[in-house]
Amino acid sequence: MFKKPDIKLLQEILMNSWPAHHYYFLHGWILRFTRGVTSRANSVFPLHYIGNMNVVDGDIKFVEKAYTAYKLPAIFTLPEYFEPVNLDIKLLEHGYQKLGCTTYTMTASVRELINKTINEEFKYNLYTDRVNKVSNFLAHYSQRDQNAQNVLDALSNRIIIPQKRFIVVEYDNIIVGTLMGILEPRGFLYIVDVFVHPDFRRQKIATSMLFKIIKEGELLNEVKTIWLQVEIENNEAMNLYTKIGFKKAYSYYYLEKSLEQINK
Repeated sequence: MFKKPDIKLLQEILMNSWPAHHYYFLHGWILRFTRGVTSRANSVFPLHYIGNMNVVDGDIKFVEKAYTAYKLPAIFTLPEYFEPVNLDIKLLEHGYQKLGCTTYTMTASVRELINKTINEEFKYNLYTDRVNKVSNFLAHYSQRDQNAQNVLDALSNRIIIPQKRFIVVEYDNIIVGTLMGILEPRGFLYIVDVFVHPDFRRQKIATSMLFKIIKEGELLNEVKTIWLQVEIENNEAMNLYTKIGFKKAYSYYYLEKSLEQINK
């Protein structure tokens, strides 16, 4: 189980790897705004707080006004460590409710995964940018509208300091899978946007993409730790990653106050 410094480190790396469009700093809290679509880039990261209990209620109210200005709900990301320590209780008192289910952050050492077998029946293409075929494939199966896809494309373009890699898997010129890897300079490779065509599942495509990106020449000597996030209700993904060596580092969840609640 990760301790306070480890949780704060990975949350910091997440902010670098999934950069918001705009930031605002409030007594140590980091407010992130990205035109909606993804809660990771549209929520408060309360990893540090220099205020006191006399001002925390006012700060929560300020957060709500800030997100209302962006026409967004107020959302707090709450990992197993946050500041101040009773923030979750305070938010519930202010009418916040849990959004979605709890998510596990899971990690694995690259040494445990480097020698895994890749299903070579498929063609694996690697890119350094989010090419249209990645966006179009994900958009089709996620049922995101064009605006949402544009937001995610812009987010991807903001990833500059971490290295990013995209894998597109094809079979007879049909795209059957995608994966995005974001390598932070300290050796943490963040895996996101893993999706396999429904007709091609259970053929080790997801794990093959993961193993392929680790073995990619330019990244091989730089990756130390692989990490990803899985909702605990996604039993298939949870079982898959656990089976190949990933372990829970910590969990997190969101507390949200909708625009309707804020405006009452």
